[in-house]
This record gives sequence, C-alpha cells and structure tokens, in this order.
Amino acid sequence: MKIIALVILFVTTIIGCHSPKVNTIHLKGQMADMGTQEVIMEYTGVTGDFGTSLNRIIKTDASGYLDTTFVLEQPMYFNISRNILYLSPGDDLEVYLTPDTRQATFKGKGSEAQLFLKDRLYPKGGSFLLSGRNVRENFEKTKEVVDALAASKLAQLDTLKGVTELFKENERIRVKANLLNSYLTYALYNKENTGASREEQRQWYGRFITSVIPDVNQLMREITKNEYLDIIDVRDVIVYNLDQAEFMQGVEITPEMREIKDALQVLAKLDSSTDPEVILSMEEKTKSFLHVGIVSELQEKIRNVKSLMTGQPAHEIIMTDVDGNEVLLSSFKGKNIYLDCWATWCGPCIQESPAFAALSEKYKDKDIVFIQLSTDNSRKTWLSYLKQKESVVPQFNSVDNEGLRVNWQIKYIPRFILIDKEFNIVESFAPRPSDPEITEHLDALLAK
Repeated sequence: MKIIALVILFVTTIIGCHSPKVNTIHLKGQMADMGTQEVIMEYTGVTGDFGTSLNRIIKTDASGYLDTTFVLEQPMYFNISRNILYLSPGDDLEVYLTPDTRQATFKGKGSEAQLFLKDRLYPKGGSFLLSGRNVRENFEKTKEVVDALAASKLAQLDTLKGVTELFKENERIRVKANLLNSYLTYALYNKENTGASREEQRQWYGRFITSVIPDVNQLMREITKNEYLDIIDVRDVIVYNLDQAEFMQGVEITPEMREIKDALQVLAKLDSSTDPEVILSMEEKTKSFLHVGIVSELQEKIRNVKSLMTGQPAHEIIMTDVDGNEVLLSSFKGKNIYLDCWATWCGPCIQESPAFAALSEKYKDKDIVFIQLSTDNSRKTWLSYLKQKESVVPQFNSVDNEGLRVNWQIKYIPRFILIDKEFNIVESFAPRPSDPEITEHLDALLAK
C-alpha cells in the first residue's frame, strides 16, 4: 500500500495537482492572441522597474492553452500583457486572458482578487480621468466625477469575499493613488484653457495648483509609506512628485523612496546610451545603492548594455516574414543594416515610417538593407495594419523576448539600430530617420 501511495503522489506531482501546495500557484486555461507560446508574466514590484529576474515565463501550446504550477512564497503583483494579477500562495486559477482586459475571465481560488483588478486604471491615462473622457468643464465638476468613481471602487472593495485584508489594504491605497494622480494630471486634459494665451495658461496653472494642494497633501500623507512601494501606481505617483515641495508638505520622504528615484535616473541613462563614460559613471553610482534587488538588477543591466557598445557582435533576433517564414536577423550579414523596431500601437513609430521609407529609396542602390521589425504580440494585428499601406521595405514581426528585450534591451520604441556587414554593432541607439543627422551616420557606415 505504501508503494501505491508513493506512485499516486509521484503521478500527481508530475501532472500538476489541482489543489496546489500552500506555497504554489496553479494556473490553467487559455491566453489568446498573445503572439507567442512563451508569455511573460512581469513582476511589478520595486525591482520589476529595473530588471526581469522576478518575471515568470508561462508556456502554452499552439492554441494558447496552459496548465502550470510554480512556487510563490508571498503575495505578488504581476502583469500579463495589460492584465494585472495579484497572486497569493495556494491560488488555483482557471483563466482566459487576451491583450484586451475586458475579455478576461477568472475562476477558482484567488479569482475574486483578479476580478476586482480587471478594470484596472492607467496612470499615464490620468487614472480616473480615462485619458480625458471623464473631464468636465472645470476642475470642480471633474473632481465630483472622479471622487464618486473612487468612492464606488472603495465600496466595491469592502464587499469582496475571499480576499485577504492585506489585498484590501493594498487596493485601498491604489485607489487613493489613482485619485491623487487624477487630480495632478487634470491640467493636461483640462478644457478651461481652450484658446488661452501661454501667459494665461501659466496663471491658470498656478491658481489650479494652489487650489488642489490641501487634497493632494492629504492623499500624499496616506499613501507615502515604504510598505506600499511595491504597488506600481503608488510608486509612480510618489517618485514622480518627490521633489514637488508644494505637494509633499508634511510628508515623510524615506531614504528608500529617494533611492528608487535615483536608481530610475541611472536606469534611464542606461536605457539610452552605450557611451563607455556614461556606463562607467552609472556603474559607480549603482555601488552607492542599498536595495539589494535594485543593485542586482542594475548590475545585470550594465552587463547587457556593455554588450551593445560599438564593435560588439550584433545580437540575433528570430523574426517571421509576412508569409510566416522564420528569418534570422543574421541572415542579412554581408550587408549593412538599418533596423527600425516599431509597433502598430506606437504613434511616434508610425510618424517615423514615411521618413524611413524615403531613406530606403534614397539609398536603394547602396550596400545597405532597411528593415522594419514589428514588435507587436499579435501577428494578426500587424498583418491587418500592413494591408492598409504599401511598403517599400522588408517587413518582419518578432516576439523573440530573449533577442529583443533581454539582449538588445529594447524597452522603448521607436528604436533604430545600425549594424555593419560583419554583423557587428555600429550604433545601438541610432538617429531616427526624421533626424537630419541620419544621413551622416549612414554615409559613414557605407564608407567603412
């Protein structure tokens, strides 16, 4: 009988138990239209701003179906595409996820938290302002709307069953951070300055800031605590306003908060430069940080950025063409390469496209190939976009996370790269095609 019991235990472990151990997560279901069978589940706590070591890779079959378990020692927030998840040890979830969060479904242990998070707000869209859709004729009217929305969200949170008090506390603070962000970003969306001169706008902004300081200070005092820094909405609004004295009156700014801001400035430098002096300076600055996770991620970032310096071998990227054929970037070795990394959802990328096409025509008889590489997760979206335009340059799509985001460190697009005939890096951050300087760079590459 002991042997039978051991066999049953072994088989259950291999196929994935549907009642996970206390420190494991069980996820099953489908992730549709993700563009890859290796879907990134991004950790959104503090260290997630600086690197990928706490991310998870969720593997699916060709139709997006998954059934996986992994160990998690404490509750953590993650993103899958635009879906936000709060996973706790012992969660046993059946999910359906797409890039459109409105289509998401959740069943099983832990589903209540996910369903609450389904209607997430986006700080860069002004949180409750919804990219201006909830803006009224003045701030007083707008404040009534966003205050009511925040109150409704808090009331909904109070009625939740099957979630921990820790989750409720975190989400109360997130709602307050979103409300605070709504106040602070109102000026970007306001309708009160239509037709006003620059001086009139400046005067209005001064009056507006004065009027919101009491509400902003109150909310800042409530959310500005170290224990809330792993909540991305909270962290963003604190760090962005850390040096705004009028907003931080009476607010305790801790060394941890200051270090996050300083470390983000280091990261921004590393995200935009492969200059050896810049890298060395950022390497020295990193040594002064105390947060072990931040230091570890930045050290890995520095190692990766060093691999992008001029003269280093170019990193491989696995691509697919419009017919679905797999093509390697290295297959263009023997020609100089000007690579445009873009996506259909990226406005600045689309704006650069005509200039890129014009340059390809100007250099069509030269020894250089112009390549446009879409980073869209959805191949269908990419192909649909291409049908609406005539392209004069080779078009490819890639969901190669290792090649794009890890090796080439592509965090922001548009991103332009120059590679020589020997498949060595010339510039990892080349000028945009609309930049008049680009012709000098292309001519220099051809003259090598």
